[in-house]
Amino acid sequence: MSKQVSDFSKAQKKLMKYFKCPDDYFVKVLDDCRWSISENEGMSFLSYWEGEKRQNAVIVKNSEGSLIYEVKNETMVVAIDCVKIAFIFKNSKKI
Repeated sequence: MSKQVSDFSKAQKKLMKYFKCPDDYFVKVLDDCRWSISENEGMSFLSYWEGEKRQNAVIVKNSEGSLIYEVKNETMVVAIDCVKIAFIFKNSKKI
């Protein structure tokens, strides 16, 4: 594993530990966006604005409720949004 990939992986694990949540989520930092959470018929929705453009995502739930983690001045919301994901593999494992 390259140093860059290793550093990213360690940093993400530290971030998830800070929020006290599982470390299996893609992370998108939107610290300059306005945002809100709404409920409709038992479903929770995240809305956030990048400039004037509103984006919506469905908040993920488990048996304990919506996956929303608030710590000090920040909140992490785990939601399903349309995202691109980068997969990183070892070339020696290619078949």
